[in-house]
Amino acid sequence: MSHTGESDAETGAEPGSREPIAEGPEATGRHWRAGAVSGLVAGAAMGVVLHGALRLMPTIGALVGVETVAAGWAVHLFNSAAFGALFVAVFDRGFFDELREDVGGCLSLGVVHSALLGVVTGGLLLPTALAIEGATSLPVPTLPVPGLTASFEFGAVIAVAHLLYGLVLGRVFAAFTLAEGEIGWLPIDPVDR
Repeated sequence: MSHTGESDAETGAEPGSREPIAEGPEATGRHWRAGAVSGLVAGAAMGVVLHGALRLMPTIGALVGVETVAAGWAVHLFNSAAFGALFVAVFDRGFFDELREDVGGCLSLGVVHSALLGVVTGGLLLPTALAIEGATSLPVPTLPVPGLTASFEFGAVIAVAHLLYGLVLGRVFAAFTLAEGEIGWLPIDPVDR
């Protein structure tokens, strides 16, 4: 019985649990929205690192033919939200239920997701786009450090940015989908989850 006098079957709760089980199309819709918004927030954090350390936003804008900071941010945030939805498409499956039940599991899934994105986008999509354009090298700036370390530092910043994306994605997704995932300063009403 729930604390309101309704049976567990009437409230959708598992016997002996306090939280209702989120099932059905309404919960699925909430997960898609949570993934997209989480991706957007994570993309903003990642973008601050990419632009702050490498001034990379104009280069990202150049991928759509407009080499400006504003275009770079627009492209980056759009992709971040889309990759957040992809996170739900990949990890909102029964196989991952145990991991999605707590904040640590959501963080882990976020990091795995961002690592896979880094490999696929940096190792497959970007080289393919460059080949289509006929470019022989990546037109990105490196850190203002001369010599061999500049390439390493560029890669390290990209890796840190992807790690940050995954951590923020997982944490914000947990805030939207888990009762115990609440973030005090983030105005998300648990009833709306």
